[in-house]
Amino acid sequence: MNLAFFISKRYLLAKKSHNAINIITAISVGLVALGTMALIVIMSVFNGLETLVGSLDSSLNADLVIHNTKAKYMDDSTFPINEIKSIKGVNHEVRIVEDNCLLKYTPALEEYNPREFIALIRGVDPGYQYISDINAKMIDGRFVLHAKGRNFAVLGNGVAAKLQIHINDYDNPIRCYFPNVNSGSAINPLKAVNIENIFPAGVFSVQQEWDDKLMITSLQFAQKLMNLEGKYTSVDIGLDKNANLENVQRQIQQLLGEKYSVKNKKQQNVVMYNIMKSEKWSSFLILSFILFIATFNLVGALSVLIIDKQTDIFNLSFMGATRALIAKIFFLEGFLVTLSGTFLGIGLGTALVIIQDKFHLIPMQGAFVVDSFPVELRFSDLAAVLAIVVVVSMIAVIIPIKRLSKTILSS
Repeated sequence: MNLAFFISKRYLLAKKSHNAINIITAISVGLVALGTMALIVIMSVFNGLETLVGSLDSSLNADLVIHNTKAKYMDDSTFPINEIKSIKGVNHEVRIVEDNCLLKYTPALEEYNPREFIALIRGVDPGYQYISDINAKMIDGRFVLHAKGRNFAVLGNGVAAKLQIHINDYDNPIRCYFPNVNSGSAINPLKAVNIENIFPAGVFSVQQEWDDKLMITSLQFAQKLMNLEGKYTSVDIGLDKNANLENVQRQIQQLLGEKYSVKNKKQQNVVMYNIMKSEKWSSFLILSFILFIATFNLVGALSVLIIDKQTDIFNLSFMGATRALIAKIFFLEGFLVTLSGTFLGIGLGTALVIIQDKFHLIPMQGAFVVDSFPVELRFSDLAAVLAIVVVVSMIAVIIPIKRLSKTILSS
C-alpha cells in the first residue's frame, strides 16, 4: 500500500490527541456533505420541474410540427401531404389553423349580461385526438367537434370560467367573431366581421397558459370563420411509437426544403427548456461557490492537524521521509476528508430525492398541477456534483497545505 495514503488514512480514522481536532475534522466532513447534498437535491428538483412542465406542455403538442417560414399559411394545393404520409414512421398528419377571435356567450337566464373574451381558436382535423393527450385532459363533457350537423368546441378551463359556459347548452351557442378580410370597404360594418355559432361540448385542463386562452374546434369550422378554405397554419405529425424521431424529422425536412420548418417537442418549446436549464446551472454555480467558501474550513482542520503531528513529522524526517512525501500525506488527508464528505452527501442527497419521489413529503405552495415538489435523479448530475466537489475542495486546500507543511519542515 502507498505509504503516504496509509499514513493519511490512519490520521483520518485514528483518535486525535486533542478532541478539538476531531470536532474540526467532523465539521469539515459535515460541511462538504451538506453542500454536496444541497447540490443533488436542487438539481433533482429542477430536473423534476423540467420534466413535469415539458409533459404538461406536450399534452397538446405533436411529435413533429411543420410551419411555413415564408408565409403565415400553407395551402392544400402546394403542400405535399401525401408524400409525408408515405414516410415510414408517420402515423397521423393533422392540419391546424390558429388565430385569435372574439367569443361572446350569454348564459341561460342572463340575456342582458353576455360574457365576452378574446381567445385563441384552434381548428383541427379529426385525428387530433390521436396525436395529443387531449382526451385524458378533459375535466367536463367530452372531446367532440362535430356531430349531428352541429359544430362543437372544447374550451380551456380558464376560458370556460370567464364565459361561464354551460356544457351542452343547445339554446345558447358561443358566437365567434373574426374580421372578414374579403369585405373590402363595405358600407355595412357587420359585413366586415364573420360571425359563426358553435356549441360547447367539453372543458379541458392542461396548464394555465393554455387553459386561459385556447378553444379547440373542427378545422372546417375555423376555416369558414376565417375565410381560409383549403389553408392552414401548421401540420402536426404523430409518429409510430417505434419510429426514429430524428430520422423521420430529417426525411420530412429534406422533402420540404428550407421553406418549411420541422420541429420536435423540445424545439417547439426551446425558450422554456433554455430557461429551465439556465436556472438549473445558475443554481449549481451559486451552490458550488458557497461550497467553495465552506471548504476553507478544511484549511483550518489540516493546519491544526499539522501542528498536532509535529513530532510525527520530525520522526518521519529522521527516518528519511522527504518534504514531498510529508506534503503528500497531508494533501491526501484533505482529499480523504473531502471524499468522505462527498460520498456522505451523495448518499444523503440521493436518499432524500428517492424519499420525496416515493412519499411526496415536501408540498408545493399555491395551486399547481402537483401537490409536492417533483424530483428526478440523473446520473449525469451525480457525476457533475462529484467532479465539482472534488475540484473545489482540492483548490481550497492544495496551496495552503503545501505552504503549511513547508513551514513546519523548515522550522
